[in-house]
Amino acid sequence: MVGLVLVSHSHAMAVALKELVVAMAGPKLPIAVAAGAGDDHTDLGTNGMEILEAITSVMSDEGVVVLMDMGSALLSTETALGFLEDEQRARVRYVAAPFVEGAVAAGVVAALGSSLDDVSCEAQGALRHKQTQLCGDKATPAPEANPKTTATAEETIRVTVPNPLGWHARPAARFIREAGAFQADIHVRNVTKNRGPASAKSLTGLASLGILRGHEIEISASGPEAKAALQALRPSVESGLGDALGEPPPVATAPSATARDEPVAVSGGLAIGPLFFATNVEIAVPGQKVEDSKSEIGRLHQAIDEAKAAIAREQTALQSTLGKNEIAIFAAQALLLEDPDLLQRAETSIDESRENAARAWANSYQAVAANYAQLEDEYLRQRAADVRDIGARVLAALGVARPRVGDLAQPGILVVDDLAPAEVTGLSRNVLGVICRQGGRTSHAAILLRARGVPAIAHARTALQKAGSAAATAAFDGDTGELWIDPPPDKLDDLRRRMEAQRNAAQEAARRRHEPAITADGRSVAIFANLGKAGEAAAALERGAEGVGLFRTEFLFIDRDAAPDEDEQFEALRQVRESMGSRAVVIRTLDIGGDKEAPYLGLAREANPFLGERGIRVCLSHPELFQTQLRAILRAAHGGNFRVMFPMITELAELREARAALAAAHQSLEQAGVSHAWPIPVGIMIEVPSAVILSDQLATEADFFSIGTNDLTQYVLAADRGNPALARFQDAMHPAVLRMIGQIVIEAHRHGKHVAVCGEAASDPVAAGLLIGLGVDELSLSSARIPAIKATIRTSNGNDLQSLAGRVVNLTSTADVRNVAKGPPSVAQTEQA
Repeated sequence: MVGLVLVSHSHAMAVALKELVVAMAGPKLPIAVAAGAGDDHTDLGTNGMEILEAITSVMSDEGVVVLMDMGSALLSTETALGFLEDEQRARVRYVAAPFVEGAVAAGVVAALGSSLDDVSCEAQGALRHKQTQLCGDKATPAPEANPKTTATAEETIRVTVPNPLGWHARPAARFIREAGAFQADIHVRNVTKNRGPASAKSLTGLASLGILRGHEIEISASGPEAKAALQALRPSVESGLGDALGEPPPVATAPSATARDEPVAVSGGLAIGPLFFATNVEIAVPGQKVEDSKSEIGRLHQAIDEAKAAIAREQTALQSTLGKNEIAIFAAQALLLEDPDLLQRAETSIDESRENAARAWANSYQAVAANYAQLEDEYLRQRAADVRDIGARVLAALGVARPRVGDLAQPGILVVDDLAPAEVTGLSRNVLGVICRQGGRTSHAAILLRARGVPAIAHARTALQKAGSAAATAAFDGDTGELWIDPPPDKLDDLRRRMEAQRNAAQEAARRRHEPAITADGRSVAIFANLGKAGEAAAALERGAEGVGLFRTEFLFIDRDAAPDEDEQFEALRQVRESMGSRAVVIRTLDIGGDKEAPYLGLAREANPFLGERGIRVCLSHPELFQTQLRAILRAAHGGNFRVMFPMITELAELREARAALAAAHQSLEQAGVSHAWPIPVGIMIEVPSAVILSDQLATEADFFSIGTNDLTQYVLAADRGNPALARFQDAMHPAVLRMIGQIVIEAHRHGKHVAVCGEAASDPVAAGLLIGLGVDELSLSSARIPAIKATIRTSNGNDLQSLAGRVVNLTSTADVRNVAKGPPSVAQTEQA
């Protein structure tokens, strides 16, 4: 396999890019990093000897492709090549490809076993998608390593793409890997947009097709395994190629005049105060010409490096206050600074027109931002703000001051055209809320505003016109998008009462988050956390979790080419045990299948994967895999308070078989003299109708039940939870689902067994009340929602909830249930916690 070497001035950036490439291409790709300067690699620079070591570490008979972040890395790379033998040097290609796009494209193609020429060619063509999007017909065609010369495909299928964001890099890379497993020449054409065909070996080729949600694509194949390839690829594409298939992002089509005039909710909460209009001051960019273009280009490169370093410092400073997804925004901005189109435009302007670095850079990024702003897709349009933000960062490094916004002298509401991510992080405490004339929910600024808890609305240009530039008093609701300019006194008083109630409720919920959840009439409800990784345990405890009601082990098995061994699983579970101490931890065994895949298991492609081999069925059909996991769980449980839970149990025979496997794991550890926990409580997830019907039998041999309301709702109502057209059937408050939950509780309690709910319904204040009314003993939910749900329970009366649950199960629809079960004011007030 062709190896890949990433040469960069920034070690952090190169390591992050390596992770991205491995995520796209798979862990078997030989890839090495040579980046940064100094003993700890924190200084900006490159080192020829480290590049040499990186090349030799991934060298094979197939060769090595080297990518560099900037032209100045070329000298270090050439120095490294000088130390290689002639035969080795002939197998190294360093290519003039965009660093990020080229690395991803090259990695995916290399992982398919492609030749050195093909990998080099794919890397150099990696700008094709971006050029197509931004330059239209002016885009330069990328070279094709293996152009499609034969005309006729033996097999052809058409599929509608379900991915919410279309075929972005990850699903496209997965398609390439899956298509590459067949002896067939496969091409894809975007029928909806009449683009293509593009080779299924080319990541950049697929990206250039502009495939979005709802587009119809044609997949053609010729060769010995053409038919088999298409039979396998159809269900894979229809299931989203690994993407979650929830509601799509805001639609890209142009809004009507009415919709355009209405503000939209961006970040929840109420804001009241005087309006402060940010002055739209153009950045004053110098216009003088330069004589020494080479020196000026070097000055621009230095400013870009300084901007990258500033982003890295900002990212580090915010690490403890923002979540992983929010922090990733800054990493994305750093990658934007690698965009070769931005740099090439500016360098050409300096070299040919003798523009100074600041003027050339400003012209370049403003043109790219304008192109983004005109794209059809709303998600992509929102990226224009990020381009303007990184543009201003580089200008600041060149000595061009950036106008400050959000530095209010007194408390008030900030009015802006739009905000950049860096401006969000710089908002002062006096900013009570933000109104954007433009913007939208999908912008990176919006994500950061929500993370910081700053109320905000957008698309408010027309609504603000009546206010002019006077500092009028305004109020808005960031949850609904409602805006009031100079509201009448009675409305203002009402809003202030609501805001004060929300603030007090949120503070009280946070203050009491570690107290138990006990209803007003003395019924205690256990509140546990759902966790997906070991590192989430500490945050769950901080937010008031009394234990872990669902620890998903799938994170150890997905996005890799081989199953984790026993020691790796033990180590992850040991970390959870140490974090939780004596608190109960429910470990769910591997729940793969359906929308979660592990290709190395060789599971057959299924027309209906949610009705196929998943959950406990996979474990029982792969006994060695199951034994390895069960041994790791028992070992990690020693000294803790673990419980084992089997997913998707359908009948008593499955539970007995799973229990026998657990006993076998215990016996093997006992014989080997390995410390482990035994006996250990064993529970099951109730997710399918048969388990509900047979709950009286299952309760005789299970130590506890945990109801997965997401899947139970899907199976009871025969509605794919990933299908937005069936949204009204994806609510666990449907009377049929509630009746089943009630039946489960009755049978479990009759046998003295404990019942938990670990689905999304446990996070919904109204649903949680009904679940308690039905007799559920424990709610396990996202840790962020724990303070609010605990507060809701404390304001409720258990007998009243029981009476309410008895009424709503006799209603005829979900809408009726929710209308009748609307919670008291305290429920809405605590949702901001």
